[in-house]
Amino acid sequence: MHPLETMLWGFLGSAAVELMNLFGFYTSRRDRLPSRYRKVGFWVTRFVLALVAGALAVAYEIDQRILAFNIGAATPLIITFMAKGLRQAPLDAAPPSALPDRTNRKPTQEQPAGGTPAESHRQGSSSR
Repeated sequence: MHPLETMLWGFLGSAAVELMNLFGFYTSRRDRLPSRYRKVGFWVTRFVLALVAGALAVAYEIDQRILAFNIGAATPLIITFMAKGLRQAPLDAAPPSALPDRTNRKPTQEQPAGGTPAESHRQGSSSR
């Protein structure tokens, strides 16, 4: 697929997200659209974000239309994740609690004569 076509599909994926937002407002019983839709700055920003979505699809070297569309739709999340980065825990933070120890647990059912089901499977069936 040509890079310009990839960019177009990414652009359309990003635009589709806003179209679905608008559709949601029209189908709800709200009398008015949010004020952001009446501001030129919002539409300029949204257009630039759609261009970034297309460029991101090209940068990922996407060669399928549906994948380029998906990257375009996911671009706001991708950009947000990149902007925030990975949160690192402080060095003095306590480690997460360990899983409960199950070695001292009493069985709720009696085990077969061969031990646990896994052990009897490893040893092979005794009906041979």
